[in-house]
Amino acid sequence: MTVGAIAEGSPTHVSVISRHLTLLRDAGVVEADRRGREVYYRLRHREVAATLRALAAAVEAAVPSADTGLSTD
Repeated sequence: MTVGAIAEGSPTHVSVISRHLTLLRDAGVVEADRRGREVYYRLRHREVAATLRALAAAVEAAVPSADTGLSTD
């Protein structure tokens, strides 16, 4: 989607959305392709999903399991 198309569904000003998309691009969350005057953004869904799976595994490893009888409170 273009920045303009994304902005149509948001009350946020297009310049703010553009800055956020730039940050997400720099972080590797989205890819940007320039076509003429428009920039099209696409979610890097495989990379994002892999990162979320790794985060979930790290959280599970850090939290004692219910089998140990340890309380997490």
